[in-house]
Amino acid sequence: MENHTDTRSERLISHLVGLCGIRGRDALLAGVTHALADTVPVRLVEISSLVLDENQRFWLPLTQARADAKVRFVSDPLRTDPDALTPIAAEPERWRCLDQAVQVTNAPTGERTEYLTRFPIVLAEGATPWGVAEFHSEAPLRSGDEQAVRHLLRVYGSMLDMLDYSECDALTGLWNRKPFDDLFYKALPIPEPEPLAQGVVEHRGAATTATFWLAMVDIDHFKMVNDTYGHLIGDEVLLLVARILKASFRASDRVYRFGGEEFIVILRCNGHESAVAAAERFRASMAGYDFPQAGRITASVGITEIVAGDLPSSACERADQAVYYAKHHGRNQVCSEADLVRRGLLTSDQKIGDVELF
Repeated sequence: MENHTDTRSERLISHLVGLCGIRGRDALLAGVTHALADTVPVRLVEISSLVLDENQRFWLPLTQARADAKVRFVSDPLRTDPDALTPIAAEPERWRCLDQAVQVTNAPTGERTEYLTRFPIVLAEGATPWGVAEFHSEAPLRSGDEQAVRHLLRVYGSMLDMLDYSECDALTGLWNRKPFDDLFYKALPIPEPEPLAQGVVEHRGAATTATFWLAMVDIDHFKMVNDTYGHLIGDEVLLLVARILKASFRASDRVYRFGGEEFIVILRCNGHESAVAAAERFRASMAGYDFPQAGRITASVGITEIVAGDLPSSACERADQAVYYAKHHGRNQVCSEADLVRRGLLTSDQKIGDVELF
């Protein structure tokens, strides 16, 4: 017992110091998963997060780690199909753990031969439920192991809070420009694999046909709102637009505020028509919303597909050209850069990656 306690304390301190030096979300998640599996004597550690999609809550499995093994990322939040996620009601004990912010331990049953212990992961000093860490073990966790888990998860939650503070817009709570580039490059098309030799079996799931799109949103006549009603009302409009944006797109989509009245959305759709329809749903929702004091306010939206070899600046420039066209041809509309080029209304002289197209 004493040797186990000493070893656990040494590993715990080492991992706590290591976690405090990590600044990336993926690396931080991998770090805490590895720390949990390395510090506590269990067979398997799993971390799942809570996601909100179309006003329903689901579980998103994130990582797994077995004793003396590398961390495995179970799913990619950017590419996971929201329709395939598990509803929270399907895992009542997991939900009880997170909803009540309590440790939940289940003894072995006829179907499960191990102990299953769950710990809540919360942010904002316990005010925001984030996810659950689950431990599969042959015996119940010792009190010292439970305390080590709580320390690691508390540090993880604090580090996520710090990342949110630096990467989220203070007014709207949306992502700011800082994390935009990293996500953009993750959205680039995955290269096609080399063809397999004859007779070789493919041991991999079918690839999704979905593509990623960038939508640029610009509030129409926003300067007039500030000049007429003042900046406090203008800030309220920005906050409400952010809420409409988050409600209009899915959990796998990312919404950013780029400053002023400009917003960016990276969304995954099955094609051009689906991307336009998604942007149109937002535009219609905003046009039909009655903003307090300011009344009806609309937005112009430009969309473009994120293609192989793309750069963030190139895609933003293409979407901005579509927004510019929408602004000068009536506002309150969604314009597709590809559709404008096809119709001869926009010249394809923008860049894709490092290549200039004419």
